[in-house]
Amino acid sequence: MREKDYLKKDFAGYWYNAKYPPNKEKYGVAYEGYKNNAAQILFYEFAVQNYDVFFKYKGLPHYLLVEPDHVAVCDSHYTEEYEVFDTAVDLIEQYKIDGKPLIELIDELEDVEAV
Repeated sequence: MREKDYLKKDFAGYWYNAKYPPNKEKYGVAYEGYKNNAAQILFYEFAVQNYDVFFKYKGLPHYLLVEPDHVAVCDSHYTEEYEVFDTAVDLIEQYKIDGKPLIELIDELEDVEAV
């Protein structure tokens, strides 16, 4: 896995996503400084805390898996990997659904959960 160069520590020593940082002044604290639940889960819980993720897009389920050396789009049991990426940010930026990268679809995701 490529080094997660987007990970930085804040003044209190907590890790955060420096490429897509939270903005508590703009968005408040409801989603830890992110625009909505989907952004918080993808940019923080998936990319920083290494949680697996489940979400729906247009009613269809999608599963994201975190492994020690990569992340992947996988099946509902988190056992079969369909697409592999070096980091969570790579997946968020490059994984395409209906021809659009996931990062462009964040506001349209449904039932987003860290697992």
